[in-house]
Amino acid sequence: MIKILNCPEQDCDTQWDSLSEGDNAYTRFCSRCFKKVLLAQDDKMREDYIHSGALVAGPSKEC
Repeated sequence: MIKILNCPEQDCDTQWDSLSEGDNAYTRFCSRCFKKVLLAQDDKMREDYIHSGALVAGPSKEC
């Protein structure tokens, strides 16, 4: 399951597959918050995207 990891909406349960297709296979668009969402392929990419302020999707990390 791929979900939005850092959505500013506290109750966001949006899944990657439900987002509108973007410019390429690694971008989608959220019609709920009107922002681009980037798909992170690994932990470093995820942290870099989050640090840059982008909305990021990826497999959720279970504690």
